[in-house]
Amino acid sequence: MSVRSAIVIGSGFAGLSATLELQRRGVAVRVLEAADRPGGRAQSWSAAGYRFDLGPTLLVMTDLLRSALGDEAFDALALQRLEPGYRVRFADGASFAMQSDIALVLQEFARFEPGRASRALRYLADVHGAHVDARSRILERDHTLASFARTILSPGRIRPWIAGSLRAFTERYFHDPRVVQALTFQPLYLGTSPLRSPAMYALLPVEEMVGGVWYARGGTGAVVDAFVREAQRRGAEFAFDTRAERVEMRADGGVRVHAGATSYDADALVVAADREPSLGLFGDEAPRGRSPRYGHTACVWYFGLDAPVALDHHTVMLPRDPWGAYAHLDAGRVPDETMLYVCNPAATDPSVAPPGGSALLVLAPVPNRALAPSLDLDAMRERVLDALEAQAGPLRGRIVVERRRGPEEFERELGLMHGAAFGPDHTLDQMGPFRPAIRHPRLRNVVFAGSGTRPGSGVPMVVISGRLAADALLA
Repeated sequence: MSVRSAIVIGSGFAGLSATLELQRRGVAVRVLEAADRPGGRAQSWSAAGYRFDLGPTLLVMTDLLRSALGDEAFDALALQRLEPGYRVRFADGASFAMQSDIALVLQEFARFEPGRASRALRYLADVHGAHVDARSRILERDHTLASFARTILSPGRIRPWIAGSLRAFTERYFHDPRVVQALTFQPLYLGTSPLRSPAMYALLPVEEMVGGVWYARGGTGAVVDAFVREAQRRGAEFAFDTRAERVEMRADGGVRVHAGATSYDADALVVAADREPSLGLFGDEAPRGRSPRYGHTACVWYFGLDAPVALDHHTVMLPRDPWGAYAHLDAGRVPDETMLYVCNPAATDPSVAPPGGSALLVLAPVPNRALAPSLDLDAMRERVLDALEAQAGPLRGRIVVERRRGPEEFERELGLMHGAAFGPDHTLDQMGPFRPAIRHPRLRNVVFAGSGTRPGSGVPMVVISGRLAADALLA
């Protein structure tokens, strides 16, 4: 049966990417979204003149956005490259600026490790070269076990890089422990402990330095809006406040999605909601198999302040003992002194807050609900504000708007398994073909997209996932 129409469940970046790819190939698409607005994990929220991205805030690998949106829609975003991309602050008072200009990057490395410029250049060249290979040969392909094995075992830059320890790999190039710390926390973007991360995740900081960290005026929500506008321009229909409850396979081979008292018919289906909870839509047709292991999640506070904050657009605050903090997370405990990520977009874009104000997002990694079913987030808030005020001065008395989302909210509001904001863990045994499959094992006109399937979490990866899902549906 040819695919002339499709339903996409979920309007996060994966669902929107799949929608645009299907439309380019002549498929009429209807998007069903349980929430009252698009974006999924990347929704935005406004209150009292403050605007917040509720989910991802760093934009990297922006060529994928251009490919998905098309040149005209992408150019209209007028993305701004941040310099520095972000600043890493250490407990000893020092800071490392993650520059996105190579000359400035080398100067920053030289501040910590004088006379070792050649080692820094070798690190950048080795990782970026392997990343280029891995992206085209691994990340942007839906591998079988056999094809994946052939790829990683073939001669080239990937084989010696993919499987080793990230920490050990980084320490081959740098001796200052602060530099190593600044280049190894990034797997937490994916919910994966840096203690258990394969060396290939060195691609994360190197992509930030080489490809840059970018910002769209209005935040990541502006990018979501651009995807929706482009999909609507091409004829997509969006149904918000429409929760898919059951999928039925029609006698003619098509699909019927039941949502309340309404049902929707199409030739094919893309499930871009969290994959494992969505299996319940299929009843007896649900795929069987072991549940993947889920990564760490986060607690996020959103603070609208009536004063400016002396922090960069993006700031990472590392504890005195990052490796001990990661070990606590792996053991299902909230570290006494945790890493913090702070987004202060008013440093770049004053429109996100009333005049003179700030709209802070403050994120702390925490274990998922399978590891830590309950957390004392009120006590954690006080520790977070203590750490924040140590860097930025008194803030408690300036809070006008406040909201919090933690593992319970991620599970209840977004339907995320175990409240794991980043989906299944990204260790070597859950990469490539070891990650849950894009194709439904029995229903040839049903595919999955998003962080719960291949290639993984993060805006770039789920944009790729949407395209791979469309490819699989039309193959």
